[in-house]
Order: sequence, then C-alpha cells, then structure tokens
Amino acid sequence: MKFNKLTSWMPEIKSLEVQNKEIISWLTESGSITSRIKSFSNFRLKLLRDGSGEVDAVEDDLIITNYEENNIREVVLYSDEEPFIYAKSILPLETIRLGLGALGNLKENPLGDILFSNPQIKKKYMLFAKFELNKRIFYGRKGIYTVKGYPFSVCEIFLINDS
Repeated sequence: MKFNKLTSWMPEIKSLEVQNKEIISWLTESGSITSRIKSFSNFRLKLLRDGSGEVDAVEDDLIITNYEENNIREVVLYSDEEPFIYAKSILPLETIRLGLGALGNLKENPLGDILFSNPQIKKKYMLFAKFELNKRIFYGRKGIYTVKGYPFSVCEIFLINDS
C-alpha cells in the first residue's frame, strides 16, 4: 500500500479537523489496538514486509532518519477478514541490537503484544496526519517509542473511509 500523505505530522488531532467519531476513537486509543480489535471481531495479521529498507515520506521523522540501517515492518491488521489498519514500523537496527532483540523477530506476531507488555518500552509522543489512497481519505497516527533510550516508530493508518 502506497499512501499519499496530505498533511504534515501534527501533534494535535484537532488540527486534522476529523469529524468521524469512530475514527477519532481509534486515533486516540491509548491501549492495544490489537486487543481492541480482538474484543469485537476475529483478528488476523498479514505480514507484508519485514526487512531492511529506507525511511520514506510516510515516516519522515528526524529521530528515525538519523539511523543508517533500519528494519521496516509492514502489516495489515484485519477485523473479520476486512483490512482495518495498515501499520508500518521503523526499527533502527541499533534499537534491535542494543534495545530489545525481540523487536527484530516478531514474524506474524503483533507488535502491540510487546508494546503493551514490556515496561522498558516508553511512548515519547504521538503524531497525526491525513492520507489519501485511490481518491479515498484516511487518517493515521505515528507513535515514537524508545526502549533503553533507542527509538523506533509505529505508523498506523486506519482504513475507515472518511470521504
């Protein structure tokens, strides 16, 4: 999936002027997205990519682009066999080697399983943006996290149409 980012990453969700309450609810979810999906539907994760790669405009975060080698992980989270969330994680190899090796060995497991169970992982901040794909509007968020002081980012685009 190749989304076109329509706005800069913004620290305030209200800057996006999202009207759909369901989308707002997902963007502001403070708990595990995976657990929330599992609470009302059948959950499935499809691994699209997990390997070395370049940081692009969807991530464009200076904290991550300072690292030369990154593991890029792309997945789609399904709710009752419908694509519900596209997620892209940028995991600098230094973060995996010196922060938490399990981040580099997730395979078909949700990243949220580690994010919400490992006390060494700290959320630094959350940013929000608007995207377009095939003339449809979507909203996403990007969390910047650290583990033992080493950063990584998780971008989630909610595939709830708002156009």
